[in-house]
Amino acid sequence: MVIALFILMVVVLLTAEYFSISRKIESGVLVNAGSPAPVSTEIIERYFHRGHSWALVQPSKDVIVGVDEFTQRFIGAIDSVELPQVGSVVRQGDKMVTMKHGAKALSPVAPLTGTIVEINPRLRTDPSSINDSPLDKGWIVRISPANLATELRILLKGVVADRWQEAVRAHLIHWFAPRVGPVMQDGGSLVENISDAVNEDEWRLLVDEFFTEYNTDTNVQ
Repeated sequence: MVIALFILMVVVLLTAEYFSISRKIESGVLVNAGSPAPVSTEIIERYFHRGHSWALVQPSKDVIVGVDEFTQRFIGAIDSVELPQVGSVVRQGDKMVTMKHGAKALSPVAPLTGTIVEINPRLRTDPSSINDSPLDKGWIVRISPANLATELRILLKGVVADRWQEAVRAHLIHWFAPRVGPVMQDGGSLVENISDAVNEDEWRLLVDEFFTEYNTDTNVQ
């Protein structure tokens, strides 16, 4: 009899715990002994600008901004960066940062309009973080967006962004054809330091082809 009561009590306690956890999961909050603070289940999605920058919208509605993998391979090993000032305002399509590799420079655009509230401090001492981790540790700035809902509509995400990146990669390979070797590794991936494969005149043409088209400073959109 005692054993039966004990088993029944265990079953009741486990059932109560199950429903308690289920309610927390459904409400988007799960608390445990190791993590006393609520955990947000809001999905954070990355959006890409055709000027090769990205925007990661945070639950706070601030946006972390950086450049894509194509950009860091395009410019090559980054020696230095010219960063904007905290408090300055950038417009979608404006130059956001200037990255330098030797005598060559590249200025990707801001994916969204907003006020810069933070600069990635890592970049001041280690600009190569952009090469090592362009989508994570090598982020550029955090901004408070001005027209988030409207401007996100022209950015790319998900499968559409993936297909666009594939098309850009194919376009670059075509640009170098028939001397495709300088931009390809064994296995078909783009090499690092694409800028080293071209002279100054070719570099200007490449930048115009893949970046300047989406820079509003050129009045070409």
